Amino acid sequence: MVLTGRQQQILDASMQVIEQDGLRGFTMRNIAQRIGFTDAALYRHFPDKGAILQALASHFQMITLENLEKIRLTPGVNALQRLQLFLKGRAMEFEGNRRMTSMLFSEELFRSDGEALNLNRITQVARAYQLEQMVLEGQLEGSIRADLPAQHLVLLLMGSMRLMVSTWKTLLDPTSEGDQPSLVTTVEAFWKTFEILTRDTSKKTAP
Repeated sequence: MVLTGRQQQILDASMQVIEQDGLRGFTMRNIAQRIGFTDAALYRHFPDKGAILQALASHFQMITLENLEKIRLTPGVNALQRLQLFLKGRAMEFEGNRRMTSMLFSEELFRSDGEALNLNRITQVARAYQLEQMVLEGQLEGSIRADLPAQHLVLLLMGSMRLMVSTWKTLLDPTSEGDQPSLVTTVEAFWKTFEILTRDTSKKTAP
């Protein structure tokens, strides 16, 4: 989905509204007020909240799959290292855009619109498939243990990431201007453990 500048502005405002006011505050009127639009002007760009949710789901899908494709094509790294790039990249992305993090990890956000919910599910399935393929490649090349099911390793990776993000969000103080908990540091520490558990030490690791 190609967005106009105004539509992107509306999506940014929608994420601000959801982050600050929750789903109850996610109304066309509140979004319009956030960016100084009239209700009528907002409806010219999106006919309803469902269309905004669909645009957000499509936007997240594009970002996720594009990032995975870039990592897959990164030269000079093995599959285990590509998984590390993915995990650290997600952590950096979430730290840099907390609004997007609130959206992605909202359990109920997309349930009010069937098309948006379907897009979000497709993204999750595609992401899991791509990560599973990375694990299988690593098992074939010798960078990842072959005696562990690839699907289970992906579940371990993504489930742990979700828990780390949830804990990080809980510890954040929106009123503080000082040091805040670092998701990237937490993820880097977790990765050391994950790598120990999954690295294949029975053979030479592929370069």
